[in-house]
Amino acid sequence: MSDTVPSAKTESVTPPAEDDSPPPFSTRNVPLAESAEEKIRELATLDQKFVTDVANMSPAAASYVRRHPCLSPESMKKWRVGGLPMDGGGDKRGFSLRGNVSYPLFSEDGQVLAWIGRDPKYEEKKQEFDRLSPTERAGETPPMKHRFPKGIHRGLELFGQQAGRLKEPGYRESIARHGIIVVEGFNDVIGLDNLGIPAVAVMSNRMTEMQGDKVAMWAKQLASGKVTLMFDCEPSGIDGAKEALWFFAQRMLDVRLAWTPWMHGGKFAGKQPESLTGDEWNEVILPAIAR
Repeated sequence: MSDTVPSAKTESVTPPAEDDSPPPFSTRNVPLAESAEEKIRELATLDQKFVTDVANMSPAAASYVRRHPCLSPESMKKWRVGGLPMDGGGDKRGFSLRGNVSYPLFSEDGQVLAWIGRDPKYEEKKQEFDRLSPTERAGETPPMKHRFPKGIHRGLELFGQQAGRLKEPGYRESIARHGIIVVEGFNDVIGLDNLGIPAVAVMSNRMTEMQGDKVAMWAKQLASGKVTLMFDCEPSGIDGAKEALWFFAQRMLDVRLAWTPWMHGGKFAGKQPESLTGDEWNEVILPAIAR
């Protein structure tokens, strides 16, 4: 999100570690359009095949979009989010993402690094998996909510980090007032963006050190050292927010919590940022974090 996008030191990409541990210093995620392989370069415009009208999506994808009102046709087009038709949309590009709702991971200079598939049947599969006995689970692979391509280092990037967002009306002023807002998920960034609130997501409930370093740099450049944490208002999110709070406090940044299950009279317990309304932001959250 910085105005100045640092140049990459190398184009080597290694497979991601299972625990998303730091990759080698020289590693970066290569934009799809810069790949040495033609079939990967062709994925840079995969969203040209996406559908944003629930009437044209698979039943599961349509149900997922309906459950997340932040995913309006307008916001999906703006963020290049959508569902890949079950027939592949005329060719086999991104065929493995059929039936998923896909999100683009942009580099700081706005290039597509990867398409992340969200399994709209994840909750159903998770319930089925949880009903298995310990013995039965031992032979099964737990369902995955998101499908990150092999070779992508999630921990190097933040969703919503593209510098072009700073050109949107009021965004610089908003960041200067309440700092860099850090959330967990794709929909959280999109939902807040619908309200005119810039945020970036760690794409998990845990922030990596490299993600934290980026946020710290942007906070110093754009927000006089201010950071606001708005992880999901539930146990896993609170644990992640505690780690992030410690990280930024050690770096002497002005870090605040937008909410917890106990703040604001417990009003937001169990909530996610994507569900926030404009009135809740203006009347409850903003007064607590503005400085």
